[in-house]
Amino acid sequence: MKQCDDCGINQATVHLTHIIQNETQVFHLCEECATKRGIVLGDGTDTEADITAVVNEMLEEEIICPKCGLKLSEFRSGGWLGCMRCYSAFEEHINKILFQVHGCNQHKGKRYGIAKGLEDVSCPHSIERLRSDLDEAIKNEQFEQAAILRDAIYLLRQDAN
Repeated sequence: MKQCDDCGINQATVHLTHIIQNETQVFHLCEECATKRGIVLGDGTDTEADITAVVNEMLEEEIICPKCGLKLSEFRSGGWLGCMRCYSAFEEHINKILFQVHGCNQHKGKRYGIAKGLEDVSCPHSIERLRSDLDEAIKNEQFEQAAILRDAIYLLRQDAN
């Protein structure tokens, strides 16, 4: 371990990085010399509480998406979901994140295109309904809507398998 830069006697337990006008200086100090320089050291109670919170979070049961196998910890670190089922697998945690970011976890804006038609996706006849909507969109030459419906049918088929 490093010795204190000021006294050269005690072991350095405080590591201070000082940056002034793009120049970096690193100081390794013992607690006594750090206090002499005016650095306020905590009593360790906050650190213990922080460590306890981190350990509790680590011990929390790992949630895994049943479809793609994505772990909740991977979602937290990367911010990306793996498939449609991740939304239901991580629903509680996603709701907490949305509430922290937006102050609300419910959508209060417009709903576009296929979102209106997919509200009752759990219905066993939804693929047939989407197929008839797809046929209607093709007849009316609404090709963008038809592409959206085609993709929705594909996703529902994958979900069923």
